[in-house]
Amino acid sequence: MSRLISYGPDPDSGLQLQAKQRFLDSVTGSVTDQAVLGAAIFGLGAQIIKSPSEWGRTWDGYGRRVGSRYTQAVGKGAAQYIVGSILKDDPRFVAYRDDPGVIKKRQEAVYKLTERAAPNLVVPGAQPAAAQDLEALTHDGWRRFGHVWWDVITVRHSTKEGNGRRIPALSRFAGEFGGAYAGYPWYPAAENTFPQVGQRAAGAFGTAVLQSFFTEYKPEITNLLGAIFRRGNQPKSTTGGQP
Repeated sequence: MSRLISYGPDPDSGLQLQAKQRFLDSVTGSVTDQAVLGAAIFGLGAQIIKSPSEWGRTWDGYGRRVGSRYTQAVGKGAAQYIVGSILKDDPRFVAYRDDPGVIKKRQEAVYKLTERAAPNLVVPGAQPAAAQDLEALTHDGWRRFGHVWWDVITVRHSTKEGNGRRIPALSRFAGEFGGAYAGYPWYPAAENTFPQVGQRAAGAFGTAVLQSFFTEYKPEITNLLGAIFRRGNQPKSTTGGQP
């Protein structure tokens, strides 16, 4: 019996994060107009809450807040690019239903369950199906929620098939701390203590969590917004690309 059961992206489609794409992603998120817009928006939020308190709610204070956040974006992008290039990782977020590791487990589970249901089709010497195989096909709700966090603290090793093993997200952590320290020349002395830098890094890491949540629940978010603005729904999330 063939084990080529396909539920997700074509494994031959070339899913590797190429060096050029890594560079473009880094530049787009830390140097170009996207980074400027992000700095302007987050700078406005800091202006409203008056953070740091030493900077007043003036145009000069707003300029400092925007400049510091843009510098942090550049530092974050540079640190993540350097560490990611060394480790050859793929920091792009992926939804549970599209995760190559999840797809592989489901393929194996379907294969084993098929072996049990149709033993005449089993390849001689194949191992019997384990009772927990069905577990790989259930409880998607909690698994999706857990995958959101798993996809934040780990990244995939970049491979041609896009199914590299999971490794700690060192490039992401390096990026957050690199960005936090990049703001050192801007902030007042009281804001440049290690605890303060750690808080800035934690705040930036929260952005990564939000990105992972959006990647996972994008169909539901789109449907909700569509219902609010009376637009058409999109297909609900499914695991492994099944309809």
